[in-house]
Amino acid sequence: MTPARFRWGLLLIAIGVLLLLNNADQLSWEFWWDLLQWWPVILIAIGIEKIFLHSKLRFISYLAPFLMIGTMAYVAFDTGCDYSRSGYFSSFEWSENIGKSVTRTVAVLDHGESDLYIKSVNDGEVALRINRFSRKPSIDYSESNGTASLNISGSSRRRGESLILSRRHYSRNWNVSLINDIPLDITCRGEDSDITLNLKQIPAEKISIDNDDGDIDIRVGDLSEKVIIEIKGDDARLRLSIPTKCGLKVEGGEYSGSFENMDLVKDGDSFKSQGFDTADVQVTLNIDADLRHLSISQR
Repeated sequence: MTPARFRWGLLLIAIGVLLLLNNADQLSWEFWWDLLQWWPVILIAIGIEKIFLHSKLRFISYLAPFLMIGTMAYVAFDTGCDYSRSGYFSSFEWSENIGKSVTRTVAVLDHGESDLYIKSVNDGEVALRINRFSRKPSIDYSESNGTASLNISGSSRRRGESLILSRRHYSRNWNVSLINDIPLDITCRGEDSDITLNLKQIPAEKISIDNDDGDIDIRVGDLSEKVIIEIKGDDARLRLSIPTKCGLKVEGGEYSGSFENMDLVKDGDSFKSQGFDTADVQVTLNIDADLRHLSISQR
């Protein structure tokens, strides 16, 4: 039996077993997308087979398929069946109770091309839900010295229909819930994605967004005395909504010339609303980008 024949025989058996596990809801269909990230293993295995095929160590060439089978087993174990418990279109969910000693939340979300929707909750926990077609992200949560740190990162390269929020017919998204009444610093990094931050009930103090070619919708409340919003994202579309009691300051370098028609008064390199310095709530918007669209409204 040649190593190639042995290789294809083992692979067909392994694929058949994995498909049976898919059909039995014991393995998520997301497995095949996760496995695709490991495609260089195929090149390594075939390279090993070719090197030892006509040598005195020919038996090693028969071990190459086990490298591929081992990779498939590892990915299957890592993926599990979280996605298949509720059917093919189910979602991945994660949550964590926040300790009573926490007085600040720092969140960093690297969401890639996935749409992001953030809202507040009252039940003392942070939570994440992503739709079936988004790749399971890496989640790191910790508490130290009164600060809850949440880091979520993941990449999505496919288009699938969203179950939670969809401005576009084919999109994926993350739905993140953050607890009310705890000051928040949040950083969102994406590209060509829709970002909706509904922070009216959260005392957000710093909001940083980097999202080229995306739609950015931010709604802040009046629970923090100072709110700093930093926007990066060429060709992005930004919509900002703030309460009427808030003072507004906009900094944007050469781009600031666009604010002359927004009832803002020029102050050096920035523009301010009247009474900004004495306002109970001061919102500072710093734009380091060439936006395609900008709208600011007060409610």
